Amino acid sequence: MQKVSTQQGFTLIELIIVIVLLGILAVTAAPKFLNLQDDARDSVLEGIAGSLESASSIIYGKALVQDQAGATGTVVLNSTTSVTTVFGYPNAEVAANITNVVDYDTTEYATALITADPDSILVYYTGFGDYLNTPPTATTASCTVVYTNSTAAGERPEITVNTCVQ
Repeated sequence: MQKVSTQQGFTLIELIIVIVLLGILAVTAAPKFLNLQDDARDSVLEGIAGSLESASSIIYGKALVQDQAGATGTVVLNSTTSVTTVFGYPNAEVAANITNVVDYDTTEYATALITADPDSILVYYTGFGDYLNTPPTATTASCTVVYTNSTAAGERPEITVNTCVQ
């Protein structure tokens, strides 16, 4: 005697309903994940800003030790690297000062001097907008970190993050 099986699997209607439900879930959840790249870039910019804070504090300490905390000076980091300073902090007018004291991916991030504000320098994400062809020139440009020189003895440099998310 043979047993008759009553199990037939899923019907076509059930499969279509599941596919439609998965499509609805994907459409409602997708916007949450679409902006993750800008959020990641903003996090990198925050990290660069934190590195600039720390590095400028270390340079200031070295400037005090080397008696270079005046209006202008030069701090020797090692036998091959030195940093020009303004009131003991790295000078924004020399782009090499920033790349000498902060380690970031120079293939994706770059520095740009600001001609309208020579006391400031930008660290920017080269993949944002048209920055690969035309570097940003304003201190309010999106997807940048702005480092502005110290203006007086005992005052820290100003470091501002302009986010990528609009």
